[in-house]
Amino acid sequence: MASAQDPTSKNAEITALNPGIAQQGYRGRVSDEEKKMMLITRAAPAACLAMLLGSSAALAQQACETYQVQRGDNLRNIARAAYGDPDLYRKIYEANVAVIGAKADLIEVGATLHLPCADGAETAEAAPAAAIDEAATETIDAATEAVDPTAAEAPPAPASEVTAEAAPATPESAPSAPAPQPSAKPLALVTGNDYAPFTDETLPGGGMFTQLVEMAMFRADPGRAYTLTFINDWQAHLDALLPSHAYDLSFPWSRPNCEAPETLSTGDLNRCQNFEFSQPFYEVVDGFFARTDSDIAAATTYDEYMGKRICRPEGYSTGVLDGAGLTMDVVQVVRPVKVADCFGMLMKGDVDLVALDTTVAADEIAELGLTGQVSENPQLSSVKTLHVIAHKSNPDAVAALDLLNEGILEMYESGEWYDVVSTALKNEQKLGQN
Repeated sequence: MASAQDPTSKNAEITALNPGIAQQGYRGRVSDEEKKMMLITRAAPAACLAMLLGSSAALAQQACETYQVQRGDNLRNIARAAYGDPDLYRKIYEANVAVIGAKADLIEVGATLHLPCADGAETAEAAPAAAIDEAATETIDAATEAVDPTAAEAPPAPASEVTAEAAPATPESAPSAPAPQPSAKPLALVTGNDYAPFTDETLPGGGMFTQLVEMAMFRADPGRAYTLTFINDWQAHLDALLPSHAYDLSFPWSRPNCEAPETLSTGDLNRCQNFEFSQPFYEVVDGFFARTDSDIAAATTYDEYMGKRICRPEGYSTGVLDGAGLTMDVVQVVRPVKVADCFGMLMKGDVDLVALDTTVAADEIAELGLTGQVSENPQLSSVKTLHVIAHKSNPDAVAALDLLNEGILEMYESGEWYDVVSTALKNEQKLGQN
């Protein structure tokens, strides 16, 4: 690596871009396994973090040229320097499979990579590219189009994202690895819109969480084929699309406190009993939002919310309410399809509170022009983790979670997780300033 840096500085940068987490810190009950994964997330080796700072030797390369790998390089940084977009790392990988290898987890210092031209033309000495298509993406809006679970699977296509860390060169070059071979049956992934900055097809790469999932897939197995579809009826993911095996994996979903089933609502209990969860990919703070002029805007105890009307969009776990003692018998919970509907009802006086994760809420408040009119209660909040889920009756999908877990662990260790998250949050911050 070219340099090393205190990992807490990178964490500070990310939390500064995500004020809800920075303000509230990390709390909440999670399993020992999740704690281990989150510890990796927060304390990645300093040597790995150095790759994210833009100071590596990769700054000099250009498209349509060859490039010799320097210590500290990874494919995202090379793509960023060559094309101005780190998400084009796959272009480099596909042109250099014979050099990098099928696993794509390491590139050797001193290796020569051929950087395809931005217009798709090859360099004069371009290496054979792997015959891999881009992942198919489809959008279905449940409000305008009925979803047929038996016909929902999109056309097959392989995975889409990876980063490779430069490894020390060995005295003798290893034989070239064969190009990755796509699996026979593509994994069918499904997510939805209206969940910025995590998932929305209008965001770069389909959103931060979409990028994390695709990169984890690529990290673990670049040849694993998959399709990606956006279906905006989030509840249908749980009720029909995954149980019917029309789709294999859905994201992102919070994990209820499955270790205390007696505290869960019927919906959250169903989620615990019938779905398997990946390791945590991200943490968010769940908060409560009220009109700034409301008498409960600065409540200090959940008791002050008793008897109130609370809006939480359909598809969101009610665990944050149940855990606070705000169960259906003591509050009225309103469940519209869209996040914007919650804030619309809040401003009209149809509900008293909106319960939502702070990152999504901040985006929606800015989008609706409600800054200064709606405020988050800084006293009452909780932390939840976001995951990929599979129905327990689908063994192929459950096995795919292990693949994603392997990939996200490699991303934590290499520093690629930080790169995706910090880039996405910076982009979101820029959008909010426009």
